Amino acid sequence: MSPFDKEVLERVLYRCSCGSKKPISSLYFCRHCLDLRCGFCVSHEVDSHYCPNCMENMPSAEARLKKNRCANCFDCPHCSHTLSTRASSVSVPSQEDPSKTTAKKVYYLACAFCRWTSRDIGLPDQNVASGAWPEQTNPFSERISTLQEHYRGIAQREKMEKESRRFLGRKLSYLQLSDKFGLSSVVSRKRSGLSSLSLGASLSGREELGRPVEVAPADPVSLNEIIDLPTELLSDPVDLFDVTTLDQRFAQLDFQPENFKNIYPTHKHLMIKRSQRCRRCEHNLSKPEYNPTSIKFKIQLAAYYHVPDIILYKIENLIQGNVSKFIIKVVNPTNSGSVMEFVSLERYKEMKEEEERIKKEKGETEEKPVSAINPLRQPSIVEATDQSIDLATAEVILPDGQVYLPPRDDAAEFDDGGVDLAGHVDNRDIVVWRKSNKVGIQMKVKPCQERVVVGFAIQYQYTNTVFALDSKEVHTATLRVPVFLTLGEAK
Repeated sequence: MSPFDKEVLERVLYRCSCGSKKPISSLYFCRHCLDLRCGFCVSHEVDSHYCPNCMENMPSAEARLKKNRCANCFDCPHCSHTLSTRASSVSVPSQEDPSKTTAKKVYYLACAFCRWTSRDIGLPDQNVASGAWPEQTNPFSERISTLQEHYRGIAQREKMEKESRRFLGRKLSYLQLSDKFGLSSVVSRKRSGLSSLSLGASLSGREELGRPVEVAPADPVSLNEIIDLPTELLSDPVDLFDVTTLDQRFAQLDFQPENFKNIYPTHKHLMIKRSQRCRRCEHNLSKPEYNPTSIKFKIQLAAYYHVPDIILYKIENLIQGNVSKFIIKVVNPTNSGSVMEFVSLERYKEMKEEEERIKKEKGETEEKPVSAINPLRQPSIVEATDQSIDLATAEVILPDGQVYLPPRDDAAEFDDGGVDLAGHVDNRDIVVWRKSNKVGIQMKVKPCQERVVVGFAIQYQYTNTVFALDSKEVHTATLRVPVFLTLGEAK
């Protein structure tokens, strides 16, 4: 079993600030709010678009114009893998002597996975490797673009009307609400031979807010003219190897070919590089480099760089009603030493309630961090339902006292000396072994059900390396994070 399997990752879950449970690899840590953030607690921003095959970077406006597809790369219509350009030679008459033939280099598209080629559907070869491959034309493209322009104008009109009502306090009349999209008025005026009204024209005499409506209803089609199913389906046997699958048809929604002879190569979808911000303070938690060939990050505040990582190291046989031992490995990922202790979930809730009660008695309110983008706006996070309620199914006996976690030192494995405990003394009943910034801690559990899940909170000292604007001092904070471990099945 791979250590990156979902079943392995979810054996140790951390409780996010919003109430959801996630593995540490799926969490971020905001150094300004000093709290965990999951995928629901961050806002996503698109930094750049690029093609995953040719690595061409593309601005957002150009990507929108090309419908988020690369103009030079193609996907196989049969298996959706990337098509490669192959070269071959064909004999053509010589321009100097027509009675002789010369070799000419031509190019075609081929799939290295399923062996599909552009010659299978009769696509002509090109003279250049990056030639313009012929594409199908949608007969309804002009109608679709007209409708898009029409409803884009309507959206602009509604936006401007909403702004005008906000500042001027005007309300829409009944006639405007009854004909929101303006189609009935267009049809009635065209029948009488009059010109079409504008989007912004109204009975109140306001200024025009949009472009004129130039969309007519589609031409009706008689049901008798629609081609029915071919009669060959009732008489001839169906060759399933020549019929396209639903995935192949959905990949070409404009045409939805039924047979393999009608499938064409599709342009490759673009991919994006995105940055993620904390929804509360709007500081960046993850920001990749702009170059599409680079896998590095300018900012990467992943939780496993700031929160102690807990790993299940050794578990004894679990028997219901009996006390069993298990060992966890705790890793300190920071460059500063920390002191950690274990707190039960009941004690953790009492400490949270006590802190809130003290704040209410002192009349203090929760300080909301100022937005990093707009100081006038106070963003917030909506807390989800606590998923840790009644999750623990076993009684865990937590060790008393504190455990010192040495700082991370990349050169510690080459040092022959022991671990520097900075004056702390280990309890040999709790600390089983040490190595560099890793420590093995022994715990006890008493299973009550077949599935054994224990829950507790870790309290540790975090050294914040983000300096405040008014001082250059290093701030230390005490943080608490609930953790849930799935030990397995009890006998």
